[in-house]
Amino acid sequence: MRKKLHYFFCGLAVGAADVVPGISGGTIAFIIGIYHKLLAGIQAFDLQFARLFLTGRFRAAYELIPWSFLAPLGLGIVCSIFSLARAIIYLLETWPTAVWSFFFGLIVSSLFIVARTIPFKGLVNILPFLAGLVFAWALSGLESVSAAPTLIIYFGSAFVAVCALLLPGISGASVLVLLGQYHHIIQAVAVLDWPVLFVFASGCLCGLLSFARVVSAFLKRFPVGGTSLMIGLMLGSLRNVWPWQANGFPAPPPAPDAALATALICSLMGVAWPLILQALARRPE
Repeated sequence: MRKKLHYFFCGLAVGAADVVPGISGGTIAFIIGIYHKLLAGIQAFDLQFARLFLTGRFRAAYELIPWSFLAPLGLGIVCSIFSLARAIIYLLETWPTAVWSFFFGLIVSSLFIVARTIPFKGLVNILPFLAGLVFAWALSGLESVSAAPTLIIYFGSAFVAVCALLLPGISGASVLVLLGQYHHIIQAVAVLDWPVLFVFASGCLCGLLSFARVVSAFLKRFPVGGTSLMIGLMLGSLRNVWPWQANGFPAPPPAPDAALATALICSLMGVAWPLILQALARRPE
């Protein structure tokens, strides 16, 4: 029971990150040590599972899936998303600088945590790191497209966004912003628009089941280069979450005042949060 409760709280943390543009749920999963377990759990829904399920061997299919991990984690993610949707809208409208300062500190802290997990091997680190940095920086600077919200658009947006979500450093919510669908989806969550949510969830499920295998295979084949790529993606994503922006680029902070002090405190809180999560994850379950 204690282990399931632990995974539930991990899900709350991942779900909270998924709601906010600029923050990757994959990053949080990586920090708290469940990222590879999450990929493995998603991959358990394979052809063998489908064959058993479709032939009526439900018990055998059920036993292939690590439900003791995925069920509490998924429940935590869902609870977090539905409970935080309205709060996130309010906070971003009321205290945007404080919120972005917190997430800026969170990503900076996450960078150092992830970087400590891999050895330095010269170009094996540098080239993927630079590729991830340039890609995330360019992606963060793209202007949002404006597509009329239809069920097909919701499905496609969910598929692309959840693929991005699986990569630490690339925010699924930011991808929804770029696709012009973030506010539509967050509003659907807030008012419980079930037809939209069902289609969106279907797109997420298809994206998860397909892209998790790609990410897992890549990290197994290139563990150092793959993690270096993720670090570059995380660093490049800082462009999106820097609290002060001007013409689409990070701008210098304003002159010292109470607002700047608040931003600094929130940033330090963001730095501390991954360290706390990691410390809790290392405790015996």
